[in-house]
Amino acid sequence: MDAREQPLVSVIALSYNHAFYIKEALESVFSQTYQNVEIIIVDDFSNDKSSDTIRTLIEGRNIRFIQNEQNIGNCKSFNAAYKLSKGKYIIDFALDDVMYPNRIEKQVALFETMPDAVGVVFANVNIIDEENKILYTHYPRHHHPLHTEEIPVGNVFEALLSRYYINPVSMMFRREVLDQLNGYDESLSYEDFDFWIRSSRIVEYRYLPEIVSAKRVVTSSLSSLFYKKNQAAMFESTLQVCKKAWWLCSTKKEIRALVQRCRYEAKQAHKFGYTSIVEEYLKILKETDPVYYLYNPFIRIFLGIKSIKNPAK
Repeated sequence: MDAREQPLVSVIALSYNHAFYIKEALESVFSQTYQNVEIIIVDDFSNDKSSDTIRTLIEGRNIRFIQNEQNIGNCKSFNAAYKLSKGKYIIDFALDDVMYPNRIEKQVALFETMPDAVGVVFANVNIIDEENKILYTHYPRHHHPLHTEEIPVGNVFEALLSRYYINPVSMMFRREVLDQLNGYDESLSYEDFDFWIRSSRIVEYRYLPEIVSAKRVVTSSLSSLFYKKNQAAMFESTLQVCKKAWWLCSTKKEIRALVQRCRYEAKQAHKFGYTSIVEEYLKILKETDPVYYLYNPFIRIFLGIKSIKNPAK
């Protein structure tokens, strides 16, 4: 197909102190087999040589580059680029990760066979270290046919609320999805959980059983900072998404998924000393799972209650 006949794909490439990896990341976009690609790069006020590296690599290319004058975070940076983009399909791409050459071609091909109700296509991903060594594959059954874990597709709200199973590095989504959501929620410190919860209420998801990208595990990346000390903003963002999900639940099974999530997140917040956040989760559990709220040992200890007789026993 001639490039002029291909749907335009916007790759929004975000950088924050990724200087060491930017060349490999951008060259993986430049070398895509799919031709009709728009690239918009945002550097979020890096304090390394990221911006210099980007300028050198894009010289002579028709690529828009936004250099933030202060650090504003992933959500705001992405939205700024998204408002300038024109693609039918969108990829959120961090400049410490890698796309494999036919990633865009394969995902667009799948999208073009799907009904409009499908708004997100995701795939398999290699997890690599800082030296490009493959540590493992996100979905192991790609290499192990006897691995029987099902990968939820279609209406995935409940599945996404229950557990982490999509690697965001692999996602491509229709522009209309972001239009309906008004982009990422800029009040949050990270985007993927909120995007999953809100988008899965309005569109279906499909899985492409191919390894299309590599997710790099870097010590300073957002994903590496999860469930660690001094990350109050991350914990607060997760709480806010759970509160949104509470209003979006429409079945008992979805409420049970929310309860499961809140139990887990409350324990993590308690582990790292975020007492006020634990209290907010307990408010949700008090409404959604009153028996657990009253009789679970973790909650009794947290509330300072020595003993409660459980009438269910």
